[in-house]
Amino acid sequence: MSKSKQKKLKLFKLFSQNLEWVKEHPSISFKPDFSSGYICPLCFDVFHEKDLDDTLPNHLTFEDIPPVSLGGKPLALTCKTCNSRSGHELDSHLLKTLLATDAKMFLPNSKADTTFELHGNRMNGIIEVDEKGILKLDLQPQRSNPNQSKQFMKDMFPPRIIYNPLFYPNKSFEDEHETPTFQIKFKETSKERRAEVALLRIAYLLAYATLGNGFYINGGLYKVREQILNPDKDILPKVFWLKIPFPKENEGINIISLPKELQSFLVVFNLKTASQSRQFAIVLPGPSSPGIQVYDFLSNELCTGDGTTFYSAMVEHIPNRDYLRNKNWAFAGNWYWQEFTKDDYKPSLKPETVE
Repeated sequence: MSKSKQKKLKLFKLFSQNLEWVKEHPSISFKPDFSSGYICPLCFDVFHEKDLDDTLPNHLTFEDIPPVSLGGKPLALTCKTCNSRSGHELDSHLLKTLLATDAKMFLPNSKADTTFELHGNRMNGIIEVDEKGILKLDLQPQRSNPNQSKQFMKDMFPPRIIYNPLFYPNKSFEDEHETPTFQIKFKETSKERRAEVALLRIAYLLAYATLGNGFYINGGLYKVREQILNPDKDILPKVFWLKIPFPKENEGINIISLPKELQSFLVVFNLKTASQSRQFAIVLPGPSSPGIQVYDFLSNELCTGDGTTFYSAMVEHIPNRDYLRNKNWAFAGNWYWQEFTKDDYKPSLKPETVE
């Protein structure tokens, strides 16, 4: 068996065992029941060990969290249908959006497809900034309208008078025109909403990969999954993030305990392009009030002006532990929720070892 298949089997058994511990809770049942299975965290279909076979139409695949193109690594499994669909509909738009942002800021190691415009004539091309920050413009007439590109080049590089150095030693050429000023238009190749939903997907899967199957025993997450699977529909309000920097110790899974209107899970992670690393803080609803309404509070109360307004809040970090391998931590997410929000939500199993 290859190392890749061994790693996939290891992940399957890890989450499958964790699921069995979750199913032991008296308040939880599955109909029809099953054993030694794996639930795809996105579509909620049940898979078994045989579904690791990559010759099957809808087999289980590695799920890179975040996408490997943004610095992620395989932390869980999703079915091929969900993985492929999300890669095409979400992750590609997120990557393009971040790369375009790098290019618009002219950051080192950035590159973007652009259109240059001068006196109404357009020329397609590429802007590239190398690792030393040197800007390079690649004009590409072969990809442009022939007439417009020809006039663009004339206006960009007007004729110059060249002087004979024997008779005019202090002159090399005379430029009869002012240096032309052209406009740069970056081509929009991604959809902003899909990029936003991609961030929601990363946060949801990161919480699942950290806290296990007990995490999604949460009614508010139903709408989150529905939004992820239908990125072009307005299932959730537009905003589900906080645009403020968090210290490194908050990276991972947190709970906002105060104010009550903002009680939620807060997933803080970094995405890395060749140019820079960016931090994102994504809100996921908790298993009790305010639940899904937390997004209305974000949209109506917090995200005004430049979107950086943030009320005084209490953010509690969930300790970094291997929750998946310990039966007593099967509902760690719910236990921490109760502890930090002083909520009596059930079901819950208190971890025996919590510092």
